[in-house]
Amino acid sequence: MIKVVTITVDELEAIVHRAVSEEMDRRLGPSAVQQEQEEYLDTARVCEELNICERTFQRYRDEKRIPFIQRGRKIYVKRSDLVAFQEANRIDSR
Repeated sequence: MIKVVTITVDELEAIVHRAVSEEMDRRLGPSAVQQEQEEYLDTARVCEELNICERTFQRYRDEKRIPFIQRGRKIYVKRSDLVAFQEANRIDSR
């Protein structure tokens, strides 16, 4: 017997987020994640915060300008690494 279930986009996003978080905890170990207390940003969030397109972010990774980790096909950047990149590329006003 096949059952059809209807959920909202928000509910689906919550389910996916929880599943990804659990998988990262499983692979990295919950103690590693808890010890660092570091926020990891995905590609979309990094591009949004830097106001760049995904291709530019790809180029930055290829040029090793931004440190990142890859889990499967997903790319993550530590918040502290993103802040360091922003500070290193900051142009001071006169």
